[in-house]
Amino acid sequence: MARVPKNKQAKSCIRKQGVVIDSPRDLAYEINNQLRLGMTPRPWQMYEPEETLWWLVPSTDWPAYRHGKFIFSLAKDSPRKALLGLNDSLIETNKIFAGLNIEKGYGQVATEVDTTLKRKTTQIIDSDWLWFTLVKSNGPSRFSKLLAAVSAVGTFHLYVVSSYVHDQESTVQPERDAVMFSCHSAGISVVLHNDFPIGVLSGLRKVTDFANLVQHLKTIDDFHWVDIYVGTYLTKGNIDIREFYQQVLLKFNEWVVEAPAKAKRQRTS
Repeated sequence: MARVPKNKQAKSCIRKQGVVIDSPRDLAYEINNQLRLGMTPRPWQMYEPEETLWWLVPSTDWPAYRHGKFIFSLAKDSPRKALLGLNDSLIETNKIFAGLNIEKGYGQVATEVDTTLKRKTTQIIDSDWLWFTLVKSNGPSRFSKLLAAVSAVGTFHLYVVSSYVHDQESTVQPERDAVMFSCHSAGISVVLHNDFPIGVLSGLRKVTDFANLVQHLKTIDDFHWVDIYVGTYLTKGNIDIREFYQQVLLKFNEWVVEAPAKAKRQRTS
């Protein structure tokens, strides 16, 4: 992987006068409070708030799988967890990942494999998930432009992670395929993967642009969950939150959106 110019590195991890950030939780709350975003901070593990992954959700819904959301995590959590030990310097394990998360849920047929999903219907995808905005119509083109734009700011990586049917709320996590792409003005390039132990993402080995990646993702069946993440890395310490938001997270705003109201009515009816 080519080295990123120093001016790009400086922009991707802004360290000026500001607040001390020691955890994903700190980052989520400071961004939401300082920028008055009106979003909802949510932890992955509520009993380990200082160590777990955090989201900023553009809704009070929980779970919030259907929505696009900001994500902040340590290397032991998604999206880097499945790649730990393969090239730790490349995935910058000593830093906080900060970026965007969009998810594809299971189809209804998955409830036949894991019956707990019959009462956890928020994990079953429907037409109102943001996922379909991403993969249909002009979604791939819009997202490709986003990846090119963020690559001009600094080191950004796109991660795709997939797993077979299981309750997403379970702390027992199964094997998963994971692949990491570098983002650049001409497209994306695979820089790391975990040899695809479940085989569902193996077709992404030679993908060089997001539109082609989407064509592969659209073939994934209803028994597999897919997470897409794109983001950069933030060194813990004194951070200018407002500048970090302006330089990095603001670029994701069109994708950090609440799913249509129709979905809410369906779940509450």
